[in-house]
Amino acid sequence: MTEAYQPKYAWKRTQIDANDPPTDYDLIGYDGVGAVGRVRKELHGPTKGKWQWAGWYPRTFKGSPPTPNTGWVDTARVAMQKCEEYWDRCEETMTPR
Repeated sequence: MTEAYQPKYAWKRTQIDANDPPTDYDLIGYDGVGAVGRVRKELHGPTKGKWQWAGWYPRTFKGSPPTPNTGWVDTARVAMQKCEEYWDRCEETMTPR
């Protein structure tokens, strides 16, 4: 049996504003310097129950970010993994300013 993916960056619940308390269904990952991406669980509609991941790239980098940078998966762990892999791919392929 393979072990579940262990995130390598810190993931924190998203706080939109003071009137919208954070939940376990919306998280942003941090590598210590910047935000690596966001994952959120869709609670309604045709993608209900799926996790959307959106990978971000370092703002201090230039060049064309790789694609795709977003998608839908079955679990939060896989969504975090996709964001972290995207971040690492950006660091490998883009140039620091």
